Amino acid sequence: MKIIYIFPPLGHAGTQVRSMPLMPPVLEYLAGLTSRVRPDADIRLINANVERFEVDELCADVVGISILTHQSSWAYRTADRLRARGVKVMLGGPHPSVLPDEAKQHADSVVVGEAESVLATVLEDVERGEMQPFYHGQLLPVDGAAFPRRDLAPGYVFRSFFTSRGCPYDCKFCATPELHGHHMRYRPIEDVILDLGSCKHKMWFCTDADSWGPNVPRYTDLFREMATSLPGIHWVGETSIASVQHPMGEEMLRWARRSGLMQVWIGWESFSDATLREYGATPKMLDEREEALKKIRDNGIDVVLFIMLGARNESLDEYQRVLEMCDRLAVTPHPVMVVPYPGTAMHQELRQDTLHFGEWDYYDGMHSILTQQGGDNLAHEEALKQLWVDSFTWPRILRRLKALPFKGFPNAHIASGIVQAALRKAFLEFRALETAKGK
Repeated sequence: MKIIYIFPPLGHAGTQVRSMPLMPPVLEYLAGLTSRVRPDADIRLINANVERFEVDELCADVVGISILTHQSSWAYRTADRLRARGVKVMLGGPHPSVLPDEAKQHADSVVVGEAESVLATVLEDVERGEMQPFYHGQLLPVDGAAFPRRDLAPGYVFRSFFTSRGCPYDCKFCATPELHGHHMRYRPIEDVILDLGSCKHKMWFCTDADSWGPNVPRYTDLFREMATSLPGIHWVGETSIASVQHPMGEEMLRWARRSGLMQVWIGWESFSDATLREYGATPKMLDEREEALKKIRDNGIDVVLFIMLGARNESLDEYQRVLEMCDRLAVTPHPVMVVPYPGTAMHQELRQDTLHFGEWDYYDGMHSILTQQGGDNLAHEEALKQLWVDSFTWPRILRRLKALPFKGFPNAHIASGIVQAALRKAFLEFRALETAKGK
C-alpha cells in the first residue's frame, strides 16, 4: 500500500514560509504510527512549506492531509484536485476534527480526533475500497505510543518528541482541551528516554502543550532522567508560567537546563490583567509572572513570549507597550493577532464580533478579525507589522543575547540567536509577499 501524508503551507492563503527548521511533527508521527499498523506500507512525507511538487502527479492508494485552520483553503483545493483524478483522500488534524462536516465535502474520509485508535481500520477500509465517511478517534493512554519515523525526511535542524497530551486549563482562545482532553495523559518516562535515544539527532523540539506541565514532580523526574541518560541533547519547548511558581519550581528549572533545555516559548498572551481575565487565562498564569520569568532566565534558559493583540476595542497603544515591556524584560516577543479558532469558546462567543467569520485564510494571526472601535482593523494590522519590524532589529537582537545569563552559555545564546534571526527572516518574507501582492 502506498500512502502519502501532506502538511500544507503555513503562509497566508497557502504560500510557503520557506524558513522552517522543524520537520512538521504530525508527519513523522503519522509515519511511525502507520509503520506500526502496516509495516509493509510505502510511505512518503511531503512538507509543502519546503518541498515543491506537482499535485497532479501524486499517485497513492490514499493521501492524508493534516490541517490547521488557516491551511484549510489550500488543503481543500489540493484534496479536490486529487479526488478529481480518483485518488482517495482522508483529512485530519485540528480543523477537520472540530468541523468534520465541512471537511467531508473535500474528502473521502475525515479522521476526527486522535488517530491511534482508528488508523488501522482506516487503512483496512482503503484496501477494501470501503472507506467510511468519518472515523472518530478515542483519547487513549499514551503508554507505548509509536516512535516517529525520523528517517523519511532528512535535513531538518530540529526533530520532535512528546511526553504528554491534554491540558487542564480552559483558556477561551485554545482548542487543546477540546482536541486532546482536559485531563493530562503522561507518557512513561522510560518511553520518552527510549524515543529520544532511538536516533543520533541532538536538536529537539518538545510538542507538549506544556513542556513542564502541572505535575511538577513528574517533570522534575523526567528532566533528571534526560540529563542522566541523554547527555549532549539540546531542546526547545512550549510552556506555561504557573509551574515555575510551584515550591519545586527552582529544582525543576535546574534539571530542565541540565537536560538540555535551551529555550521556552511561553503563552504569556497579554500584559493586561483585564485581557487575561477576558481570555480565561488567569489560572495558568497565577500571580508572580515576572518573578517566575526571571527565575527561568536566571537558570540559563532563554524565553520567547507568545503575545496576542487585537482584542476587541484594544488600544493601539498596546503594541508600543508590548515592545517597551519586552525591552525592559530583555525577552523575545512573538506577537500575533488573537484568533477565535473553531473548537474554542471564543469562536462562538465572539461570532457576531468576528470579521470574515469562516473565511479561514484570515485566521493566520496576522489579520485583525475582531471588531475594533471605529473600525480600525487595518490600523491594528499595521501596528502589528510595525511591532515585528521594531522587535527584530539587529541592535535589539544583540541586546537580548547580551542580557542572557552566562549560566546558559553557549546553548541558550545559540538558540536565542537562531530563533530571533528566523523570526526576523520569516516576517521579512511575509512583508515581501504582501508587497508583491500590492497590499
